[in-house]
Amino acid sequence: MSGAGDTGMRRRAACDPDWASLPRPRFGFAQTVAILVRHAIPLAGLVWFGGSPARFVLLSVFGIALGIACIGVVGVAVSTRQQAGTGRGIAGGIGDWLTLLAVGAGISVMLTALFGWIVLALARERGEAVLDVSLGWSALAIVISAAPGVLQRYRADLLSTLDEEQRKRRDQPEVVALLFCGALAFMMCALARHLGRYAFGALSVAITLLFVFRDLRPDLVREWTRPGNAPPRA
Repeated sequence: MSGAGDTGMRRRAACDPDWASLPRPRFGFAQTVAILVRHAIPLAGLVWFGGSPARFVLLSVFGIALGIACIGVVGVAVSTRQQAGTGRGIAGGIGDWLTLLAVGAGISVMLTALFGWIVLALARERGEAVLDVSLGWSALAIVISAAPGVLQRYRADLLSTLDEEQRKRRDQPEVVALLFCGALAFMMCALARHLGRYAFGALSVAITLLFVFRDLRPDLVREWTRPGNAPPRA
């Protein structure tokens, strides 16, 4: 059974190399905590601090936009360093790291504003206050908790032998998974109009656990979401 499954995985990877299987990532304690904190921030605001469902959805959309933006920003930064002939060195310093994070956060704000107006419109119908100082602090906390992952990705790509096109193909499935999670967030926004607070809270816990699993086990997420994937035969 296992041998047949491995053969099936290799066959699918050969047919679609952009979705080649990933090894299981090894996260340090600090990186694992950062992932948990990043996803716990929207949920904590909803469950413990009485935040509105719209705020939970908006912060979730911001976190997804930050993930997509940082993939793009890191890719551009690595390509620029490689073209300058300094691509195989470790990140130059704290300034590079903060610049990547700041640019990624700025793009995330724009993407959230571009798509988040739907959330704000539905919140206005329900009389929910969303845009306040606490929303900004929560978004900043999400950016800070994402910082270790951005640095790790930047350093790993600088040391990688992959070229720009190979990195884009490698990152495509991750972007697809993030977009899928974004669609789930918008579906939750629509459901908030029909679910009570406790039912929406339970759904928010389930969605948050899904987001955590996505980041902790990207190897399994990629395998399960591979186009045309099917359970291996015995």
